[in-house]
Amino acid sequence: MISVEIASMSSNWETFGKQILLIEQEVFDEKAFSEEMLRSDISDSKAILAVLKNVDTIIGFAYALPEEKNVSCVVDIAILKDYQKKGLVAILMHSLEAELKKNGYEYITEHAMVENGYADKITKNYSSRIIETRDFVSEYGKQRYFKIRL
Repeated sequence: MISVEIASMSSNWETFGKQILLIEQEVFDEKAFSEEMLRSDISDSKAILAVLKNVDTIIGFAYALPEEKNVSCVVDIAILKDYQKKGLVAILMHSLEAELKKNGYEYITEHAMVENGYADKITKNYSSRIIETRDFVSEYGKQRYFKIRL
C-alpha cells in the first residue's frame, strides 16, 4: 500500500537519512546531492519533508525549504526506479503542497531537468498555475526554473 508521510521536523535525518541518501544515489548517480547537503537541508527545522512509502519501506521523498516570506523551494524529488512512471510524483507533490499551504506558503519554486523531460511534465501538469519560467544551465545540465501558485 502506497502512502505519504509528512515527517516530523525534529527527526528527519536520524529517521530517514540513510534511506533518502540511498534513493538519491540510485536515482541521480553521479549527479546526486551529497550526504552533507542532504543532511543539512533535511535537518533544517524549516524543511518540509514528504516521504513516500510502500507499506513500511521508503520508496521516495520530496522536500522543500523556505525561499521568501510566502515562497518555498522544492529542492529535491526522488523515487526509486522500480516505482517511477506510476504517477507517484503527483501523489507525493500533492501531500507536500498541502503541507506547504498549511504552513502559509502561497508559491513554490522548482528547478527541473529539461533533458530528461521532467520540465515538460511540470509544464503540462501545472500549466494554469505556473506564473514564471526561465531556462538556465547549471552543474546538473539544462534546467528550467518554475514559480508555481499553490
